[in-house]
Amino acid sequence: MSQEVFGQDMRRAYLFSGLEDSQYQEIMAHAKPVELAAGQSLFAQGDPVTGFYWVVEGLIRLYRSSPQGDEKVIELIGPGRFFAEAALFMGGRFPVNAAAQTTSRLIAIDSTSFRAWLAQDASRCFKLMAGMSARLHKLVNEIDSLALMKGTDRLLQYLIDHSDPDESGQMVVELEAPKQVIASRIGVKPETLSRLLHKLTDLGYIEMKDNTLLIKDSEALRSAGLE
Repeated sequence: MSQEVFGQDMRRAYLFSGLEDSQYQEIMAHAKPVELAAGQSLFAQGDPVTGFYWVVEGLIRLYRSSPQGDEKVIELIGPGRFFAEAALFMGGRFPVNAAAQTTSRLIAIDSTSFRAWLAQDASRCFKLMAGMSARLHKLVNEIDSLALMKGTDRLLQYLIDHSDPDESGQMVVELEAPKQVIASRIGVKPETLSRLLHKLTDLGYIEMKDNTLLIKDSEALRSAGLE
């Protein structure tokens, strides 16, 4: 498949940005589209790695399940992001489960072909390692910051990170998943998330409209104390 089919976003992503156009086209020759219905599983923890993925549309939930059946959401992956790329080099099995939270369209890059392509030229490996190292450094910094945050601070950070201006310039957060999923993602109980959202509403910082959250006072939200 050609670069034009997938657009420019994936071409500019950290994993491929250091490649030459011809190298990118060689990788895309082994890519294929995948469509998932809401709730459909993509792979399970422990499954052999068959590829890695780019989200074109929709939302993918990465999670782990306890023996008791409890689910811990590790990440929610939206459009314009890779996932499962690190699993290629981590023993060959997926470390988490992946399922479509909403109807989703993905690009899957075959792992066998990709590894064979890397093996042909060591310089290709170094180019990809440079991109992955920069991404890893960014993630480690994020983890360090989150580890020092209380649950309430993680909620505030989540809202700020997921807000975008609407046509009038007001900051809006589209809740990308059910509240229990978001609660799991930021490490709080669902009832705690509901309580905190109600408190932010009572304080006049936000306004809830179905699955849309309007931030009425961004500066106050950034410095909100909810304990």
